[in-house]
Amino acid sequence: MKRNVTLYRRMLSYLLVYWPWILISLILSFLVVIFEASSLWFGINVIQTLFQPETATNIVKPHYDFKGIGSIISDHSTFLTYCNELLKYYSWVLIRRDNPLDTLKFVCAMMAVTFLGKNVFIYTKSLVAAKLNLNIVKDMRNQLYDHAMRLPVSFFDRSRSGNMLSLITNDIQTINTSITGTLDKLFTEPMRLVCFIGLLFIINLKLTLVVFLLFPILGIFIGSIGRAVRRRSKRVLEYMAGLLSILHETLGGIRAVKMFNMNAIESKKFSKENDYFIHHSYRSTAIGALSSPFTEVVGVAAVIILIWYGGHQTISSSSFRAEDFMRFLVILFSIFKPLKLLTDVNNQINQGFSAAERVFSVLDSKPELLVELKQENVPVFNKQIEFRNVNFTYPGTTKQVLSGINFTINKGSIVALVGSSGAGKSTILDLVPRFYDVSSGQILIDNRDISSMDLVGLRHLFGIVSQETVLFNDTVFNNIAYGIENATFDQVKSAAEAANAWEFIEKMPKGPDTIIGERGVMLSGGQRQRLSIARALLRNPPLLILDEATSALDTESEKYVQTAINTLIKTRTALVVAHRLSTIRHADKIIVLEAGKIVEEGTHDDLLALGKRYKYFYDIQFANHRDS
Repeated sequence: MKRNVTLYRRMLSYLLVYWPWILISLILSFLVVIFEASSLWFGINVIQTLFQPETATNIVKPHYDFKGIGSIISDHSTFLTYCNELLKYYSWVLIRRDNPLDTLKFVCAMMAVTFLGKNVFIYTKSLVAAKLNLNIVKDMRNQLYDHAMRLPVSFFDRSRSGNMLSLITNDIQTINTSITGTLDKLFTEPMRLVCFIGLLFIINLKLTLVVFLLFPILGIFIGSIGRAVRRRSKRVLEYMAGLLSILHETLGGIRAVKMFNMNAIESKKFSKENDYFIHHSYRSTAIGALSSPFTEVVGVAAVIILIWYGGHQTISSSSFRAEDFMRFLVILFSIFKPLKLLTDVNNQINQGFSAAERVFSVLDSKPELLVELKQENVPVFNKQIEFRNVNFTYPGTTKQVLSGINFTINKGSIVALVGSSGAGKSTILDLVPRFYDVSSGQILIDNRDISSMDLVGLRHLFGIVSQETVLFNDTVFNNIAYGIENATFDQVKSAAEAANAWEFIEKMPKGPDTIIGERGVMLSGGQRQRLSIARALLRNPPLLILDEATSALDTESEKYVQTAINTLIKTRTALVVAHRLSTIRHADKIIVLEAGKIVEEGTHDDLLALGKRYKYFYDIQFANHRDS
């Protein structure tokens, strides 16, 4: 219970920012209830005017001998009867005219005004709710997206690709519905209930107590349904995240799907996940839907009991007249709607709790400390980068990926990493810009531990060109200038020329203003790489990380890209991972990794002469045409 209260308070914090709108909504809700109660009360006067005009004209102002609060407590039944008669008296004074026909006209006019007023306020309240609704969705999505951008790479490596999409779209919408869809009801419907129940107690105390004996049973049942709905809703959201993950992965790899004729397999996988989603959605809906008919059944049972009991009182007692019984029935029936709506509120809140747990678990994940780039926070790099006894294990796992890594990268040198798949090459690249932090040991830049450096400043030292190029559905110009504010046309063109990219850029339909599609789909692999290199050149970093930048290219594209890389690494320090040994034979140092450990280290010629692991890789690649 305490956890639910904490969750709901946190959910409401997004709403309380707009407290003036909430205040307006509450005032409108109060007016809706007042006008609705008035319309019901005056509606009974129509019956009295039509069928019992003689009793209406005989209504006199009641008298009550008030002797302090003690007299009300000791004789509360008489006091409530007095209140009932007083309300009837003043309502009759308000509507009474010279003859029954004029009275009827006025009562009808009063009913029209109260119903019209109620609906005008309901419409105005819906506009206020829409304003709140849209602003809350905007704020929550902005906060979650901004927080996601600050989470470390390790978070995304552990998460399914569709999970964040589901959180930003479905889960936040569910939370919003839970907040805005219930807050109004949590104010309006209880106000209705208090108003209507108060009138019921005033009309007949005993009859009201009989009816409300059934309500605790209803409350217990609604609570159990709410808990079941919450559990089911959480599973539904998890399966929706699974659906989005499959959709994201399949559409992103549609070429591979078609190439390997996996259409049917992927469709079957999606269908299976969709079946799980539908199954749990149905069960959640079925449980939630049970509450409304149960409320109605209890309500009908209450009505049957009160008709018998109230009818008996009307027939056998002169103090409880038919007019009172009719007014009691009309108001009681009006209570069922807010009761059913409050039942729905319970289900909606529990669905919101399920979504809130998922969203807040991400918002509570520790983000990276990313601040605005300041030049004084960029580390000085004058001498070397040193790996000193570095060990690394991925979070949540026990297998050590790197063990006792020791090497240095001198400024202006090119250091290449070679090894079998899974040897730890890419992991080393991830440690340098602190996409992951070392488990033990140190990485030092000019004898300063990178763990003590400002993250934004540290990453400003690096330019990265990887096998999987990162391009956006934007213009060529904006992709090259990504991360560089106020980049000029001449700067972008110069970087593109140095990367051997301008020759194809100027031939594009709109030149550098051409949209290249999602992930640069309109470009070839070599063209995408050259744009990535142009971006790195424009940034002009002192340190470069090249992760198999040419491994996925054809011979001609590789030639262009390698020329661009040679231009890129000139006068810079580079850490390179390459499977094609021809691209690193001129590296100042080549480090051979196996099973997370350094097994060989030296120049290309030194390692060939050693005749061990590096030579093995070399012989595999150049078995038919060895270079001397």
